[in-house]
Amino acid sequence: MIRHIDDNFFQHSWKIPSQSAGMVVTHLKSLTFVDSGLSCDTFNIIHIHDGLNLSKEELSNALQHFKSRNLEYCIWINGQNLSVEVKDYLEEQSVSEQNKEVGMVLDLKSYKQIGSEQHSNIEIVKNSQQLTAYATVIAENWSPPDENVIKYYDRTSSQYLSTDSKIILLVYYHEGKPVSTVEMFPSSRETIGLYGFATLSSHRGLGIGTSLMTFALNKCKEVGYTHAILQASEDGIGIYRKFGFKELTTYFEYA
Repeated sequence: MIRHIDDNFFQHSWKIPSQSAGMVVTHLKSLTFVDSGLSCDTFNIIHIHDGLNLSKEELSNALQHFKSRNLEYCIWINGQNLSVEVKDYLEEQSVSEQNKEVGMVLDLKSYKQIGSEQHSNIEIVKNSQQLTAYATVIAENWSPPDENVIKYYDRTSSQYLSTDSKIILLVYYHEGKPVSTVEMFPSSRETIGLYGFATLSSHRGLGIGTSLMTFALNKCKEVGYTHAILQASEDGIGIYRKFGFKELTTYFEYA
């Protein structure tokens, strides 16, 4: 199942950028890197998916790409690929661990759908106005809000709004204001990933995040996916356990 988690993360990092003007995706033997054209380490990602065969040259070439363009970037790798040798390569390139998240999976066959009156406050993004609302909530994870996030979703709007992508974006509205989001990203007929799960700090503790998550999981089950995966911060692990998610791996972020 770890392979499915990593494959979902892999596809999520590059599929939309690969279809978007001004963005570049480069696949090497052991890693893939995404240049969004923005100086933003949220979207400029180096994903090491084969630590066993990673070479110094591959890593150096990926890093040099961003350095030459003076763009911020980050590196993601799971614990199964983070060997002592790979750690040495990263240290030689003067990058260090910045963050880590837990890769978790939920068996949707055993998940029982949960109803909530608050589900009526949730909209599926189907137009540019709703997409801007989604991007605004994500951008407010930073203080001040990160304008690069708004630019990213503006430049990728046609891809996100295409029904061919099968990606579902959800926005929770509180008294008409967008306050919480989640993205549902499928990588196969069986597996769907949950990303961009965010609630404005001013609206936490109101059950909004829980309602958004149950709505998303209900939808995952209705569509027919058998596994939902996500990456959880240390603070979020306990919440996801209550839904039945199990920890399988750890993802490390370097920058």
